[in-house]
Amino acid sequence: MNSIEKDNLKHLEKYKLEPPHPSYISGFIDGDGCYYVRKIYDGFQSGICITQCRTNILQIIRYHFGGSITTSKNRNNKTEDIMIDGYYHKYNRRNQFNLIIRSNEYIVILEYLKNYTILKNEQFEKLYKFSKLCNLVNKIEEKEEISKKCIELNENKIFNNSDIISKRLNIEYISGLLDAEGCFYIDKKYKKYYVTISQKNHPIILYEIQKFLGFGKIYNDCCELTISSKENCLKFIEYTKKYLIVKYNQACAFETFLNTDDMIIKEEMYKICNEEKHKTEIFSDLNQNHEGKEGYFETLKIRELKKNICKEIQKKEMYKLKSIKMMGEGNHNYGKEKSVETRKKMSTSIRDSKNGVSDEIIISVRKMIEEGKPNIEIQELMNLPRHTVSRIKNGNLVCRNENKLIKTTTQTERNIKKRKIMIDEILMVIDKIIEGNSPIKILNELYEKNKNITIDIVKNIKKQICQNKIPFYDFEISKETYEKYKNIIQEYNEINKSNYV
Repeated sequence: MNSIEKDNLKHLEKYKLEPPHPSYISGFIDGDGCYYVRKIYDGFQSGICITQCRTNILQIIRYHFGGSITTSKNRNNKTEDIMIDGYYHKYNRRNQFNLIIRSNEYIVILEYLKNYTILKNEQFEKLYKFSKLCNLVNKIEEKEEISKKCIELNENKIFNNSDIISKRLNIEYISGLLDAEGCFYIDKKYKKYYVTISQKNHPIILYEIQKFLGFGKIYNDCCELTISSKENCLKFIEYTKKYLIVKYNQACAFETFLNTDDMIIKEEMYKICNEEKHKTEIFSDLNQNHEGKEGYFETLKIRELKKNICKEIQKKEMYKLKSIKMMGEGNHNYGKEKSVETRKKMSTSIRDSKNGVSDEIIISVRKMIEEGKPNIEIQELMNLPRHTVSRIKNGNLVCRNENKLIKTTTQTERNIKKRKIMIDEILMVIDKIIEGNSPIKILNELYEKNKNITIDIVKNIKKQICQNKIPFYDFEISKETYEKYKNIIQEYNEINKSNYV
């Protein structure tokens, strides 16, 4: 493991329990990132892209918020040794690394950064609004409007809300912008040194930072904030160092350089500061995307747990309200005054109205299951709601004089239970894909029947078909129908393969 990889791991370990401050990440994205929504052939593409020559910050953000790291390597991969100040330095084009967080993952980071963004706040708001619409159909015009506005904001570097700076600017944001657009400079004679932050597109932020710090000067046609006095440089490092990631080592070396008179130490710190700016990182195993999202997955689990708890609380409250209404308002002695027989009748009535099935239906379904009829056929014959047959089959829905059977479920049963689309709708999607319809067109046709269907579900079915996989289980339909669709999918892939060849 080389020094860069060790340094990356050190920073990752530091932030494993908690991500960097949202203001820091917002500052970094304002310097080296973008929020985008754009129209493509088959719909829309949206996400967050952050670009850097070092992956330490990208790995930390990916760990907590998901995404994938890609690289654009130097094609020629040419290097040359150049003598500078008596030392050889390898100068080449540094690899650019990109962290891309797309629509299936970015909701976690969007919620984390909300109310902390500054320069790209309008782009952020457009993406946040789009995230609420991306899986909805019949919203094409709204999506196109958001896309056009977001592209315009990004291309023309528009920033219209200067009031937001005074409300949200803090030292964490400045540290993020410094990591993205800053520089620690020491000249070869060790006499000249300074810290700079550049912002060509929106120099207004530099004036606000100057005002916030109480020191620094604006140079280079108002596009660069420079801090050059020793006292102010040390003060600035004291403020920002604990938040820095990309330029943390440079800040430490720069601070040591300013605090010593020993020329040997100064020389060493100059080398560290200089080398950090030109080191080329290799796209190693640490940057690969099959791992490195543990914090993000843990967040998803917690969010799902909270969602389920809230649902349970709502169910209990609804049940209480129903019970109170059936008891009669103000009747607190219901249990004492009603006879046991009456309460049993009401309990059965509540159970039947809640589940939509009586004991007679449950017994009939059991007989059909014993006869070997598939779930889909029983549902059609008995005109039952979705998953009711499965609940009877698993013992979760029983007659009123029986106890529920505690039965462990298989992964297959859990997969079916999680579905938001029924088997007949899956078959309809397959038929339309075979006919050559696009996912967005299929979604628009099915959405009126099932509001739970999303573009991701349709695309996932298409992906499984293209991989020659059958997106349902053989026991869900009759044997003949299963074989029919198995052959259809195989023929579809053979035709596509021959066309490609």
